[in-house]
Amino acid sequence: MPITQPFLNKAATISFTNTNEVDSFFARQNAHDFIDWFNTHVANIGFWGKSGSRSGISMANDSKAHERFDQLWSAENIKAMFGKNSVTLLQFLSLQSIINNETGGSLLPLTERVGSKGHPGIAYAFDRISGLKKSYNTLPGNKTCFQLFNDGHYNNAFQQLSLGNQLKNTTNVVWSGEAYPQILPASTSPAATGYILEADFFKFRGRGYIQTTGRANYIKLVDFVMNYQGDNDTVNRIKTTWTQRPADRDVLATVSTNVEWDDLFQASHTLIAAKSIAIHNSLSGDYLGSINGADPAVAASTIRNVGKRISGADSYANLFVRRVTQIIELI
Repeated sequence: MPITQPFLNKAATISFTNTNEVDSFFARQNAHDFIDWFNTHVANIGFWGKSGSRSGISMANDSKAHERFDQLWSAENIKAMFGKNSVTLLQFLSLQSIINNETGGSLLPLTERVGSKGHPGIAYAFDRISGLKKSYNTLPGNKTCFQLFNDGHYNNAFQQLSLGNQLKNTTNVVWSGEAYPQILPASTSPAATGYILEADFFKFRGRGYIQTTGRANYIKLVDFVMNYQGDNDTVNRIKTTWTQRPADRDVLATVSTNVEWDDLFQASHTLIAAKSIAIHNSLSGDYLGSINGADPAVAASTIRNVGKRISGADSYANLFVRRVTQIIELI
């Protein structure tokens, strides 16, 4: 069934300011909370079942998953994601469906995996792979390894790491390219390739719920951290560390570390993962703010646009709007 006008009339009266309000709404739909409602009525059914190469999706239901859901839709995270204190029902359903798609229902703000046949370890991130991915070494906005290995700030921060003495101030232009030099280790272990791992192509690979990628996006997160005024322990700890470094945001991005970014995405109660959604949304036409429940055709089109902006693929967008519509039919 398509989205109906009666549903949209109902949805126009519903918004949420925190997780309790979300769960209370779905408790009124004969469930304990949203996760229970989703797993009872939607998981692995219909469009949420296996579709082509995509597996069916259910939501993780252990205490950690509930904790992540609570954090994701906290008042602070809603403000971080949407720039306001509340989220509409259509916005909630669309974004939660995207997160379920992207995490397989785990609600984990995942870090992009590396390594594939012919592109072992970090070579996967460095290489351009025809038909699959761009080289992150030459990704627009990123600094190449060649630039960084000849950058004084980068060398001051990382030359003591493994391969630093060998590669700092290199004249080998292979480090400006899109094919990893296979004569060197491609290990993700800092003990083997620590100096290389702090370069943009690897440090700024995809992280979070929608795989935030590239220096331009990470610099906006640097700005968020440095201007943060809340009480998130992890964000404040990193902020304190960064205030002892050069104030220039570009330099801060250069000398920030993988460990710091892993902490920010994995240990900030999903705040940085939430903020990264807002950054992607802002740079991609405000697809979340553009969700419009004026009439069924407009609602379907603007919800589909969320999937299109996240993936870029029509097949993903088409499946996504069907998945959201399937949920809508049950409310």
